[in-house]
Amino acid sequence: MRTLKDDWLIQCYMDAVHLQLDPEFIDLLLEEIHRRSTNPAFRRMWMAVSHSPWGQEAAAGAVLHAN
Repeated sequence: MRTLKDDWLIQCYMDAVHLQLDPEFIDLLLEEIHRRSTNPAFRRMWMAVSHSPWGQEAAAGAVLHAN
């Protein structure tokens, strides 16, 4: 996953949550997002997407997935 571009990682995560794919796959994506969150450029991109209406849907899906 390290070779996956930042925007593709975010898009994959959003799609995986929206399509309710395998929870283990979503966990792997979240782990990679968390690992990259120390990078300021990635963090800005993630924050911009996560505050969009579609990003909020994915964030809500992640909360449900975590429970």
